[in-house]
Amino acid sequence: MLMVPPEILKVAREFLGLSQEQVEKHAGVSRATVYRVERGVRDLPQYALLVQHFYEQSGIEFVAPVGDRGWGVFNHNTARDVRELNRFDDVSKSPAEAGAPPPKEIET
Repeated sequence: MLMVPPEILKVAREFLGLSQEQVEKHAGVSRATVYRVERGVRDLPQYALLVQHFYEQSGIEFVAPVGDRGWGVFNHNTARDVRELNRFDDVSKSPAEAGAPPPKEIET
């Protein structure tokens, strides 16, 4: 089993809609440890694996990097949800044509 990077563990927790306190309650790992794991403290690999396993048991699938692609996270809890996330109505339109506001100019 590959160890998932700390940033990806945080994304997984957020995908599940859990706070660090909720992970503490359900995974048996202290909130402080969850915080440290998400910050990448290197002396906690056994706890990082416990958190990773808890997320996997909760419906998260971690997709390991392949080729030039980085890590991926799939939340199986949303697979049957009729709501579409990040839906684009017509990808052939420019953002302006699709109704997006124009980008703000940066003052130099």
